[in-house]
Amino acid sequence: MSDLRKPNRNKGYLLLEAVATIAVIAIGLTVILRSFASSFRASKVSQEYFTAASLLKDRMWGLEEQARRGGGLGESETKEDVPDSDYVMEIRVKRLGEEDPLSEARAAVTWKSGNRDEKMEIATFVKYK
Repeated sequence: MSDLRKPNRNKGYLLLEAVATIAVIAIGLTVILRSFASSFRASKVSQEYFTAASLLKDRMWGLEEQARRGGGLGESETKEDVPDSDYVMEIRVKRLGEEDPLSEARAAVTWKSGNRDEKMEIATFVKYK
């Protein structure tokens, strides 16, 4: 009697299937790594802006407290390096008018982020006597 079964030709993967699988995996890993690098950069920028906002908030609260305790703010302009960081803070206080009991307090923080210069600025009005 003869064996009527078909011969089994599926003895493994073809080289073409293996190369196609490796190419798909490589493309997927490239997309994932680029996404990871972008999120890391975004996290760093977010941290820099958060630090700048915190510095500005603390400085403005200090100016408002100084105005409350000292009866107002005199006109001034200062520029100072923030210790242990790459941030530089500029503060300007300007009276709005001789008869107007308000001063404009403006604070700005600048820093270098990679090859770009970044800046964040806020302003408020403070009453003086």
